[in-house]
Amino acid sequence: MIDSYPIEAVARGGSNAIRVHEHPMLESGNISFPEGRYLLDFVPGEGRSSYIVTHRIEGAPLISDLLASSHAEYVCVVSSPVSWYRQPHVSKNARQEVRWNTEELGEAPLFTPMIVCCETQEIALSMERHGVHEIWDNQIVTLHKGSRLALGSVIQFESSILHLLSLHEDRQLGDGQFVVEIETEPFRFRVNVAAGLHQFLRYRIDDANRHNIMTHVVTACLARLQHDFSCDDGESGWKSHRNLRAFSDYLDHKGLEHWTDSNFRPESVATALHPHVLPKNVVDDENGESE
Repeated sequence: MIDSYPIEAVARGGSNAIRVHEHPMLESGNISFPEGRYLLDFVPGEGRSSYIVTHRIEGAPLISDLLASSHAEYVCVVSSPVSWYRQPHVSKNARQEVRWNTEELGEAPLFTPMIVCCETQEIALSMERHGVHEIWDNQIVTLHKGSRLALGSVIQFESSILHLLSLHEDRQLGDGQFVVEIETEPFRFRVNVAAGLHQFLRYRIDDANRHNIMTHVVTACLARLQHDFSCDDGESGWKSHRNLRAFSDYLDHKGLEHWTDSNFRPESVATALHPHVLPKNVVDDENGESE
């Protein structure tokens, strides 16, 4: 089953403030649109480096009209502060796909959804027509190209271990070999892989054999984590790494043992997260479909 992550940014927040902008804006804590709601739905895409993002605006006719007339666009910025990575994804459609290169990130990515104006225009605001707060009624505002009309909260989902590892070709290794090392700035597993195996893992994404090899890699990563980060030593412990804290939450969400637990078994957790894929003929035999 594919998990869906609904997100809601409501104009009505903990305060009644209208934040200082040159135009009305739909965001949490800002009542420029008293009935405004910015709804978002995130569904994991294919592989481990994409999401399908669906935007929906309610109670903010000004923004809805600008989107309908193609004067505004949907944007989702994918970023990683520790890797200096930032990539905006722009779409005319409310349903958009965002992708990123996992090898360029040192942590699970951050997502910042927004609606932006795509051409400069002047608008005479109406409380009744545009759904704005009375303070904006009859005001004339200029919307510049790139102006944010709606802004969602910065989102970071739980980090799977696949977000924490990167593959690197090592021609000194023998055929089929790999070695797991740990880097801490930012924290990640560096998997040094023999040349032929490296090519296979990079380009045979949908191959069941690749999946099973990655299960073996994950087991080795978890074993290193258990051996080297079994306790929290303040500034140098595992809690000092944001992406390890996210991965810890991920294990908890899945109901799996933590690497600091005395009963932690790397192979058990690895195969729970990434079960081995059996050949189809074996599955058919077990189901009694083979002659």
